[in-house]
Amino acid sequence: MAETGKVSPPERQPSDLTIQVDFSRPVGVLKALHGVNGGPWSAGAHTADMITRHKEAGFPSVRLHDCNWPHPDVVDIPAIFPLFHLDPDDPANYLFAKTDAYLKPIIDNGASVVFRLGVSIEHKAPRFHTDPPEDFEKWSKICVNILRHYNDGWAKGFRYNIRHVEIWNEVDIGRRMWTGSHKQYFELYRTAVTAIKKYNPKILVGGPVTSIPDARIVRPFLAYCRDDKLPLDFFSWHSYSDSLEILLQRIKKARNILDEYGFQKTKSWCTEWRPMLADFGQVRWQKKFPRHTVRDAFARNRNHEAAAFTASALLQMQDAPVDMAHFYNADDSPWSMFDEFGEPGRTFFAMKAFQQFLQAPNRIAVTGAPGKNEISVGAGLSQGGGLAMLLASNFRSKKQRLRIDLQHLPWKGKVEVTSWRIDDNHEFSPEEAKEINPENPALFLRLPSGTVLLVQLQPEAGK
Repeated sequence: MAETGKVSPPERQPSDLTIQVDFSRPVGVLKALHGVNGGPWSAGAHTADMITRHKEAGFPSVRLHDCNWPHPDVVDIPAIFPLFHLDPDDPANYLFAKTDAYLKPIIDNGASVVFRLGVSIEHKAPRFHTDPPEDFEKWSKICVNILRHYNDGWAKGFRYNIRHVEIWNEVDIGRRMWTGSHKQYFELYRTAVTAIKKYNPKILVGGPVTSIPDARIVRPFLAYCRDDKLPLDFFSWHSYSDSLEILLQRIKKARNILDEYGFQKTKSWCTEWRPMLADFGQVRWQKKFPRHTVRDAFARNRNHEAAAFTASALLQMQDAPVDMAHFYNADDSPWSMFDEFGEPGRTFFAMKAFQQFLQAPNRIAVTGAPGKNEISVGAGLSQGGGLAMLLASNFRSKKQRLRIDLQHLPWKGKVEVTSWRIDDNHEFSPEEAKEINPENPALFLRLPSGTVLLVQLQPEAGK
């Protein structure tokens, strides 16, 4: 929007940075990268309506991992098939009801599902489920029957058409997730992917689901899959950081490693990412900490600064070689964009802003935005050309007055401008509507550090 108050002619308004948006230069289609981990299910009467919030944000994909953490009672193989010595082909030996209830609102909201086949993280001893399965063939048969339940109606099931699965999670981080060797994981992957592809070759399988894309296990795993000609439909990896530069470096590294080992057609999926403004040391309780240290650290990781990181990441990933991304996470755990009562933090509103930005999915060329940890700007035009959207985010730049030159606008006459702000004092709050004079079309935005702005442009009503 134009600055509030009396507006000076465009050439006289001060700016720290000038950015050009050229509507005559289409640059492809926006990628809907705002997938999440965790569904909106909550068993507590104290929790707000997260189902509606999920629908508002239009999350395109929900990855099922650490569901109902730290006491997971759904999705995990031991939660669905708790007694491993029983017959895997007998439907009576499966406990599907809780997972059925967990998946229903995800499916009802129209999101696709990434079903992580394995177990959730166990930070503290004693650990109960992070040992390798006793029998890889039997474990794989259980996985197939779970997919049959949700895709083919087996055991009074459903026809959800789940098409993406991962084999285990973060085997590279040790006993919290996997007590076995790398070789054992390779063998588990071989057994599982073979069984799943035999059941339904259209299901896409991902691994090795690592904490970073160049973890020590990655190259041996890729060599194993390449040499034994095993399917690897998507390479799944994670990134936690307070730096957008680090996230972008990891994205490039993931693609480069895949190409190096001959997996040029394999997709790169970052199935866990998030801003870590308060680092891992601050979100793990210690006796020396003052009261509320951990609580406040988690709150910081979903505040307005984290929202700016989130929006900036979604914009910068548009030009990065990543095919899907899943924010960690969107349930009621401490790691969520919601608090334990289901109330949204600013990171949720960044996701909601990005979803509205996608109303104009045809990308328009933007030049002059520095990106990385500073200012990111994206622009798009709707399919019919009657609506344009701009999304601007300042993560850590000292520059805060932006001039946006709107070149080759697709409409004649005055342009109506509507905007919404996310910052320390606003959670996606609408601002006063403005108009742009077509003789000198420019926007002047106030965008301090830790701010996200969504701007909608359309021709004056009736024009």
